[in-house]
Amino acid sequence: MKRGMRGPIVISIILHALLILMFILKWNLDKPKRPAGGGGGGGGIVNAVVIDQLKFDQHKQFVKQQKAKKLEEAKEQAEAKEAAAEAARQAKLEKTIQLKKQQAAERATKEKARQEEIQKQKAIALQKKKEELKKKQEEEKKLAEQKEAEEKAEKLKAEKAAKEKADKEAKEKAKQEAKEKAEEEAKKKAEQEAKEKAAEEAKEKAEKLKAEKAAKAKAVKEAKEKAKRDAAEASQLEDELLSEDIGGAAAGPSGNSSKPSTSAGPGGSGGGDPGYGDKVANMIEQRMLIDQNMKGKSCVVKIRLAPDGLVLSATAGSGDPSICRAGVTAVNMIGKFPAPPSDAERTINAIIQPQ
Repeated sequence: MKRGMRGPIVISIILHALLILMFILKWNLDKPKRPAGGGGGGGGIVNAVVIDQLKFDQHKQFVKQQKAKKLEEAKEQAEAKEAAAEAARQAKLEKTIQLKKQQAAERATKEKARQEEIQKQKAIALQKKKEELKKKQEEEKKLAEQKEAEEKAEKLKAEKAAKEKADKEAKEKAKQEAKEKAEEEAKKKAEQEAKEKAAEEAKEKAEKLKAEKAAKAKAVKEAKEKAKRDAAEASQLEDELLSEDIGGAAAGPSGNSSKPSTSAGPGGSGGGDPGYGDKVANMIEQRMLIDQNMKGKSCVVKIRLAPDGLVLSATAGSGDPSICRAGVTAVNMIGKFPAPPSDAERTINAIIQPQ
């Protein structure tokens, strides 16, 4: 039995007990006294018992009604309590649902804040990367501009040197043309004088012409023999220069920086102009950027030329690396030399020795 129902039931039992006790006491008080005689007394006793039985039935019905009422009240109280418990359970469930919703909302808020922080950090990293890239591009641009300025300065210097060289060559050419013109005029004058004396010296001239032809043939023969000897000497000199240290070979025991001749190709001059290699070396040295550290040193620059003098290739040989680099750069800047006198001189081992 539930604790909430025990109190009313106990009270109901006590009330019923008191009520029964009151009926018993009343019955005893109302009971007629039996007369001393025996006549006619039996009818009164029967009536009293009937009345008491009616009251007892009424009381029984009342108790039954009270009991039913108490049961109904107990049932209502149980239903009310169950309804209250159900309401409490529903309230607790709703509270739990609300709490879960609140927790989910808090988690969503935290996740949103986390995602926003991630996006913020990504944006910061991206901005930093952009700034670094911009800085790098600016540095590269600065270096490119500096390099361009240096190349421009070198080009201006080379153009100035080329112009000075061209002016010098033009002056020499004009001087040579003037000399040739004077020689031509002298020759014409001599020819005129010779013509005037031709009639008188016809026989003499014929004999002289015959002697001159013989002398010319002899000179041509001697010149060919000399060219062969020069070619052999140039080839020997080239082998000696390539087998020894170029820097040591260029400076003699006394420390004088005497410049050796430049060999043309593996077989010497090949019967061409013996000074062509020196001309090429001089042109290279005039276009080189020379500093004080290069003086007293030398380098062999190997050059291959086309028949018209166009540079096909230029590579560094033995010798000082800085002179070799400057020499190769100068050859590429020149681009084209005077046409080689022969095919043998299209390959040149130019000995570069800054003065």
